[in-house]
Amino acid sequence: MLDVLLLSRLQFMFTVIVHYFFVPLTIGLAFLIACMEFKFWKTKNPLYDKMARFWTKLFLVNFGVGLATGITMEFQFGMNWAGYSRFVGDIFGAPLAAEGVFAFFLESTFIGLLVFGRDKISRGMRLFAAIMVSLGTTLSSFWIIAANSWQHTPAGFIINEEMNRAEMVSFVEAVFNPSTMVRFFHVIFGAYILTGFFVIAISAYYLLKKKNIPLAKKSMKYGVVFGLIFSILQAYSGHSHSVLVSQTQPEKLAAYEAHWETEENASLLLFAIPDYENETNKFEIGIPGLLSYLTYGDRTTPVLGLKEFPEDERPPVLGNFISFRVMIGLGLVFIFWTVYLAFQMRRGKLYENHFALKTSLLLLPTPYIANTAGWIVAEWGRQPWIVYGVLRTADGVSQLSALELVISLVFFIGIYSFLMYLMVYLMVKEVKKFDMDTAFTDKKTGTDKEVIA
Repeated sequence: MLDVLLLSRLQFMFTVIVHYFFVPLTIGLAFLIACMEFKFWKTKNPLYDKMARFWTKLFLVNFGVGLATGITMEFQFGMNWAGYSRFVGDIFGAPLAAEGVFAFFLESTFIGLLVFGRDKISRGMRLFAAIMVSLGTTLSSFWIIAANSWQHTPAGFIINEEMNRAEMVSFVEAVFNPSTMVRFFHVIFGAYILTGFFVIAISAYYLLKKKNIPLAKKSMKYGVVFGLIFSILQAYSGHSHSVLVSQTQPEKLAAYEAHWETEENASLLLFAIPDYENETNKFEIGIPGLLSYLTYGDRTTPVLGLKEFPEDERPPVLGNFISFRVMIGLGLVFIFWTVYLAFQMRRGKLYENHFALKTSLLLLPTPYIANTAGWIVAEWGRQPWIVYGVLRTADGVSQLSALELVISLVFFIGIYSFLMYLMVYLMVKEVKKFDMDTAFTDKKTGTDKEVIA
């Protein structure tokens, strides 16, 4: 018999993963476009104008499809997770409402001005609009992360026993709970890394095709700088996040590391085969003492093992263990590759290096995979809690039939798969047809479009 809880989790997982394919690129491209608009405002160089226009077109495709996938996701709180919504709606709804009022409207308003009014406003106003769009996307991500972080480290609330629900007593404590800022920067850095690799890949495609060379070379520089800076910052951010997890959700860290026994000089495992029945690993390769050192700064402090926690409060081990290593492994790849590209660029050999260009194109999916793996370990690692230590996932699900969930899941898979295809199709079409020499030409005069000074 089909499990209603499992089906509800699968449906939400599918919609969130698909939606998050669009979010990081929206955040990162908005900031990158603002940087290009700044350069155009400062230098009046038409190349920066064409760059900003081109990347804005790709931004719009991504933003539009991402918006469509995000709206239905929020409806699931009421449809599939009525128990959760009743219990924590007083708290969880506040940052979501703030996201709509303070971020989404700001972002949407200035997107319209930046896109439809760009040839009717001054360079300075265009720059302001681009900054507001970037600010809006960043604020939007902050409020969503604040709401999600509250599920991991709940604060600023009390339990009303009579009403059987959580009630907010401090908006500031709830929003700025212990994990909000660490997780916010982790998400933002991940978005900027993805954007850097996206820009690098598209630029590499043009350089390989010997098309739009000036735009590709200049964009490549932006992508490499973005990728290098934020890949390095992400390493520090990820370490800080893991240390926080060891303090606030120690069983999650134990699941990440397939760490069963509480011990000093705990090894950081590179590979392991977890044995659930015997609560051990059948085979493992690790670096002695490194887990203790990375977590506490010394080898003598014990790291809690999974055996310290009741079996019904332990997160799944194998999936978290693998996803965590995929995320970290790709993070190291990002650092290595952007350092290599920066070195080639400094030597003046990057734009003719076919190995570097082709590999950069092939690496385009990897930051998407890394972001997805990161969210898997964050959310799967919180199980069996939907609100850590407060509400179990099983108690948050709606009273639906398995048939209803199967039907809706099939529809979601079909519609979201089409939207994913649509995004890829439109992106590829836009990139292939783009010609910087004619794309922004005034049809009446045959000259480049001018922006009001």
